[in-house]
Amino acid sequence: MTSSTRLFLLLGLQLAAGAAFMGCGSDPAEEPTGGGDPVKEPTGETPPSTLQLTYAPMYSAFIEGGAHEAQLPVQLKDTSLRGKGAKFTSSDPSVAVVSDTADGATITVKKDGTTTIKATLEGEGTGAAKLTVKKYTEAQWAAGQARYSKQELAVVAPNGGAINTVTIATPGARNANGACNTCHTAQAKVLKIENGPTQIAGYSDEELITIFTMGRKPEGAAMKSQIPGFFWGMFHSWTVTEDEKQGLLAFLRTQAPKANPAMIDYGVGPCPGAPAPTAGMIPTMLCDRDGNPIALPGQGGGATGTDAGAAPKPAADAGSSTTPAVDAGVAAGDAG
Repeated sequence: MTSSTRLFLLLGLQLAAGAAFMGCGSDPAEEPTGGGDPVKEPTGETPPSTLQLTYAPMYSAFIEGGAHEAQLPVQLKDTSLRGKGAKFTSSDPSVAVVSDTADGATITVKKDGTTTIKATLEGEGTGAAKLTVKKYTEAQWAAGQARYSKQELAVVAPNGGAINTVTIATPGARNANGACNTCHTAQAKVLKIENGPTQIAGYSDEELITIFTMGRKPEGAAMKSQIPGFFWGMFHSWTVTEDEKQGLLAFLRTQAPKANPAMIDYGVGPCPGAPAPTAGMIPTMLCDRDGNPIALPGQGGGATGTDAGAAPKPAADAGSSTTPAVDAGVAAGDAG
């Protein structure tokens, strides 16, 4: 073998070795030297903080003595992602523990304090919300329970008639010191609107007090009961002492979570063409969904922009007028 032949052979071997080296370094699926699964490129790492929870932030209560345990349901706000295996955790299990359910989770309060409730759904991301738990005494809870279920009704029909949409809007029918459960809970005399943790967990203490003493929800809060805000605000302002305010917070936050069985449609609104009512004042005439005037007892007719001589259409019983059921997760924030 000539010297030139040996030189070309050596160069060829070096080039081949170099090519083999570069091939090993650029192949992401090459088997590791120790065996096992191939090394693969990252494929879509879970993005952080992309999910929203139904309450953010959320609030609950802890009653000293353990006689009244607080629980609240939590779900992903995006209904299309429910039931797909999201996992919920609590950053401080000493404050609250979380148990996954088929479409969300149940939070059980253990003591007062704060914790972060985190949701993780593979391929979709994570989301978190702060839970604040306030401590109350058994005496405060009892005061709230007593105010909530007083013997006096909050709405009394004139002349012993039926309590319905017109009754609620009738001057003198409302008793501001009456029982909250006149209209709330499944056993209520009217409307049967739930207002436990499922509905109020997203409201702060201050917001809840404003709701039941002034008839005013935070800006942007949904009216799940399909009642015009101006109308609801006219009668949802109740007489509550300072002690009863704290008691109602303790009582309401420790009720068993329940979804509203149906949205309540009061079936009334301002008549077409009538001027907007002044805050806190009841219009002289309301109309049903079809625009027919509903005369309020003792107020007469004369609605602007309507045929005052038209025969009033009887108002439906507000306690039985319903529309399709409310989704429990979306009902958050409906305390009215």
